[in-house]
Amino acid sequence: MTVTIRPMAPDDAPAIARMARALSAHEGAAPPPFDAEAVRRWGFGPGRRFDGMVADRGGRAVGYALFHDGFHVGRGMPGLMLMDLYAEPAVRRHGVGRALMAAVAEEARRRGGTWVVWQVHPDNLEGLAFYRALGARRYRAADFELAVD
Repeated sequence: MTVTIRPMAPDDAPAIARMARALSAHEGAAPPPFDAEAVRRWGFGPGRRFDGMVADRGGRAVGYALFHDGFHVGRGMPGLMLMDLYAEPAVRRHGVGRALMAAVAEEARRRGGTWVVWQVHPDNLEGLAFYRALGARRYRAADFELAVD
């Protein structure tokens, strides 16, 4: 199976939104209010809030990783916050997730960063096993959310 990892493009927005809904369903969550327009609005242009990589197989997006810049005060270094990582079921266990993670890590290094951090839903056993296989460390901390609207 040949899969190419590349930066996301505006034309990928519908596929990214579709896969984000599939990820939420996989985790047992309601579909997010994250449609193609939100991908285009927040993922491109002067108001961009996140970046992404797409796994492309034969001209079709079959996986994605979305991330944004972060800074770790304790390390005194920048890095990336991985928001989402998803590979369609048909391409899982073929290296697509690893290739996406490698691309995100390379992007972190390119930006002068030394780390990538992410969250995984505690019921996503497949995701937890994937990250453990990568050698990821798990932090147990309280989750906090502040509404600013």
